[in-house]
Amino acid sequence: MSIYRASHKNPSKFELYAWFYVRVSGVLFLLMGAFDILYANLVVGRGGMTAGEQMRWAFFPISFHSSAIPSNAFWQIWSFLLVSMAITHGMNGLRVILDDYIRHPLWLKWWQAVVWLTWAAFLAMATWIVFSF
Repeated sequence: MSIYRASHKNPSKFELYAWFYVRVSGVLFLLMGAFDILYANLVVGRGGMTAGEQMRWAFFPISFHSSAIPSNAFWQIWSFLLVSMAITHGMNGLRVILDDYIRHPLWLKWWQAVVWLTWAAFLAMATWIVFSF
């Protein structure tokens, strides 16, 4: 008997795209994070920012920060993409874990609905935070 459940024998296109998304987004996290840190250190950090300020700016550039940091639409979109990819990446991982461990179909559907609602709520909060400040 196979260790995989019947639903894993013929994965749907959604499962294939979700699997591919996790691989691509993981690599993009590394590249985007490296770019943020390099930019914060080489361009913005020349003004005498501390290491904590540089790291904080690299991942959350905000307009009311104490240093002279550029905060424009590019960085808002960049931050939104980074946060939304992270939320989607994590919620997809949680969805796969639930699929592996919950055997009862009704409970699985219920928990998957909770994951989708949580994903939507986190994405709405991230959108509000990134574009409001």
